[in-house]
Formats: sequence, structure tokens, C-alpha cells
Amino acid sequence: MKKTLILLLVFVFVVSAFSSFYVNPYFNTVKVNGQDYLTYSITGIFENSNFGIGIGLNAYQKEIGGSLYYGKPGMDETSDVLNGLTINLLKLRMGPLYFRYGTFFPKTVGLGMLVYNYTNNYQNALDLGLISNGNSIEIHVPYSLDSLVPFTYSQTAYLNYALLKTHISFINIESFVGKTMPKNDKEPSRKDLLGSVSAYVGGNSLRLGGEAGYISSSFDSTNLTGYGAGVGGILNLGIITFKALPVVLQMPYYKLGFVNANYENDLEDSTKYKELSSYDTTRLGGIGELAVNLGGLLSANARLNYDLTTDFEIQNPELNGSLYARIPSDQFPLIIVGKYYKPMTTLDELNNLLDSNTFAELSIGYPISNGLFMLYTKYYDNINDEFKDKIEFSVVAEF
Repeated sequence: MKKTLILLLVFVFVVSAFSSFYVNPYFNTVKVNGQDYLTYSITGIFENSNFGIGIGLNAYQKEIGGSLYYGKPGMDETSDVLNGLTINLLKLRMGPLYFRYGTFFPKTVGLGMLVYNYTNNYQNALDLGLISNGNSIEIHVPYSLDSLVPFTYSQTAYLNYALLKTHISFINIESFVGKTMPKNDKEPSRKDLLGSVSAYVGGNSLRLGGEAGYISSSFDSTNLTGYGAGVGGILNLGIITFKALPVVLQMPYYKLGFVNANYENDLEDSTKYKELSSYDTTRLGGIGELAVNLGGLLSANARLNYDLTTDFEIQNPELNGSLYARIPSDQFPLIIVGKYYKPMTTLDELNNLLDSNTFAELSIGYPISNGLFMLYTKYYDNINDEFKDKIEFSVVAEF
């Protein structure tokens, strides 16, 4: 054990001589096997353009004021501080090859025909990639190193995927393939095999093209397969950007934005994992998104996707909104972050922006270190129909 710690200290000293250093504390609330936990982490990060490492200390509690355990929820409960020692960031770039282990940020593929804002509560994951001449391939493996002593790791998500970006002549192509896998020997309630491809032509101001998606889903001895395809484009006017797939064809058992922010939770939710079976008809549909960007001062977008019956009746609309604003002050460098999500049956439900299906929150944050903020959050409790407050430390990424 002493030799391991000495080698680790020597390694950190050597790395620090060639890197910048900052400390990243982090606080989060997670649910593991039905139990809520308060998790804490503090990481010292050495980083330059081609290499980075973050040595961290992780701890957790079952309740405020309760016993403090070192490591991550799911490990054996221990008060030995060495069990909380881990690596929370590791990245390496060597020519076209790159390796990154650390916090996973939201992912959208194309205009979100299949994958839109997929997240996993900012947990750690491993990404392996190859970048060369404008082409790239990325393999995403959701595993986390929980402890160095003893060496313990766990799977953080069900979905594993690969992402390919390339171009053929003047056509830019982005392809996605994903599959659900058991998480820490626990099978998801639904097994999914997913795929999508998008192809667009044009420059920075105007791009036109289309996307197609594939969903194969199995649960309770039921196998469902769905296909979808849409055409549209992106119009960039500088501050304002319009994104749209106004013409979308969805075969039975396809759902727009199927892999979204709630995807991982839906795989375990007894009321949601069968949801795809209700999309049993051929439908048209559409996606429309408006984005506003003022450099690093303001980023905001609103997205509406919907189904259309053969009688052109709008069904199953979903409204997503997000906001990131920065106050350019050296004394009070605050940020404002907002999120809104509302799945509906018809557009008439927009008459009531807050109901039992609404997820909304607005936060004011103060920066603590790179990408980490202390947030005061006002969030809507859709069960009790009231706004509540909370204070948290959170990673905030501009979008």
C-alpha cells in the first residue's frame, strides 16, 4: 500500500510540472436500488491540451447528518478514507487517437430524430475515439472507477453506443448505433437495439438533408421494430438558428427522440418501459427547434416534436426548453440555467404550462471551479403542484 501511494504521489508531482491545476468539488443526489444517497466528491485536476488526470475522493450519506461512508453507493459501507480514493478524470490525446474518462454530458445526434439530449445524471463514462481529416469515430462505454483501494468499478448506464462522423464529397454523414446491456448484472426491463443516420449538404448558413432511425425493442416476450425517416435542414442566421424536420414518416413502434434525458430511468420504470407499444400506427410527424445564441452570454432553445395522424391531427407533442445565461461581471459572475419538459397528448395542454406531466426548474449559480457551480434552484414539484427550493453543487455545460 505504501509503495502504491508513493508512486501515485511521484506521478502527480511529475504531471503537475507540465499542467495547470484546479480543484473540482461536486455534490449530487442519486438513487441506487431504490435508496436515495447524498454523494460528495472533491477532485484535484492536472490538465493540459493533450493530457489530464483528476485524483478524487468520493463519499456518500444516506441522509443529511447520517454516517459518512467513503466510496460510492453500492460499495461496501466503510469509514476508511482510502476506499474513497479514485480517479475522476483521465484524458489522453496522441495524434488521431483520444481517450477520455470522466463526466458524461448530454448527447444529441443530428437533429434528434432518435437521440435528443440523452443524459445519465452527469455520471462518469469512458469514450474512445479516432479523429482524422474531418472524420471521427467514438465508442461510448458507461463504466466508472469507484475506488482505487480496493480496485472497484461499476457500470453507470445501460446504453452502450458508437458514433461515426464522416463526409462523402460534399455530404456530411453522422451515424449512431446503440445497444442496452446489463448494468452491474442487472437486466433492464427492456432490451433495445438502436440505429440512426443523418446526411446533410451545405455550409454554415444553410444545410439541407434528412435522417432515418431504427428501434428494435424487446420486453415481456414481446418484440417490436420501428422505422422513421424525415427531411429538413438548418438555417443559421447568426444569433438565431432554425432547425426543422417538418416532414417525418414514422412506422409503427417508432418514437421521435426515443433516446432522451429520461431514457435510462424509463428502462426501470414499470409505467414507462412498455410505452413504445402504444405507438402502434403509421404516423407522420415533425420536429421544430429555435435556438438563440449570443456568444458566451446567452444560449436558449425551444423544441417541439409531434406526431400527425392521417387526418393531420397533432398527437403526442413534446415541448423541450433550455436556457443558459451568463452575467458578465468580474465581481458577481453569475449564471442562470433553466430547463423545461412537457410531454402532452394534444396541443390544447399548452394552455396549462404547469401540470402533473411538467418538469421545470430555474437556477442561479455561482462558479466554484471549471464547469462547477453552486446553484440555488427553484423547481416545480408536479406531484404537489408547487414550487420548491434546493441548493446544490452541479456541473453545468453550455449547450
